[in-house]
Amino acid sequence: MNPFLTGKHLPIVVGHRGVPKLHQENTLAGFKRAVELGLPAIELDVRLTADRKAVVLHDHNLRRLTGSSFDVDDLTWDQLSRLRIRKDLPMGIDEHGKEVVAHYDRQERIPLLAEVLAEVAAKVLINIELKLDVAKLWATEIGDVAAHVIAEARAEHRVIVTSFDPRKLSRAVQKESRLAVGFCFDDTMLNFARPLLDPRRMLSRILESNFVNRLLGTRLVGAEHTLIGHKTVERVHAAGAAIGTHTLFPMGSTTGKPIDPSSMTEREVHRLVELGVDWIESDDPERLQALLS
Repeated sequence: MNPFLTGKHLPIVVGHRGVPKLHQENTLAGFKRAVELGLPAIELDVRLTADRKAVVLHDHNLRRLTGSSFDVDDLTWDQLSRLRIRKDLPMGIDEHGKEVVAHYDRQERIPLLAEVLAEVAAKVLINIELKLDVAKLWATEIGDVAAHVIAEARAEHRVIVTSFDPRKLSRAVQKESRLAVGFCFDDTMLNFARPLLDPRRMLSRILESNFVNRLLGTRLVGAEHTLIGHKTVERVHAAGAAIGTHTLFPMGSTTGKPIDPSSMTEREVHRLVELGVDWIESDDPERLQALLS
């Protein structure tokens, strides 16, 4: 049974993109450090190169991470593998709206998903997020490719696959039926309808209804912590699904979206624990782990 889906006394601590306070996000160095720290799980992001290789990378454009002006899918794996993630890395804005730059000891290379699974999948659980690109909504092949890589690594019961794009999840399950997949909710998803409704309240109701899991046939859901209340967790669990949340103690927001102040508080950690969520993602998983021990 996939540990993400089983009942648990405390939420699983998930290092968001590894351990970004110590190593650049989505790097082998960060994932190996997560193992050394005894973290139970990590989260990572997957995109496709021009030659359809699954790489672990958050941004579609490479400027922030590497200084290159190319997009990930402009380059082949051979070309992308020559780039390095910079030592002084912009992390967006903090909870006060100030620019954040993280400083690391050395540059790091971009890894293939297959490399990461070979290195750490036997040692930590992994939430694999298939990234959504609004400009290329028709492209769903990443679901096939990621599912194939996971199956090749024999890691089906050590990972979950999540996305804000349900079609990518559908492609992944069609390729590998044993995968546990789940749709992700962001608290800004319905902001376009703000004149007509309260976006957060409506998203919370959708979560509580378990409508998306029933519609997609999925077994788990990932949601912004601001959307989760007592009824949310209770009803998702009653339907036999698991629910996890993101992202506490964030280093910064690279999308420009304001950081909710509650995400920086221990009070919010305790609230989520009391609600019974199944996992919590954090940019500072060491701090989160200490609070749960």
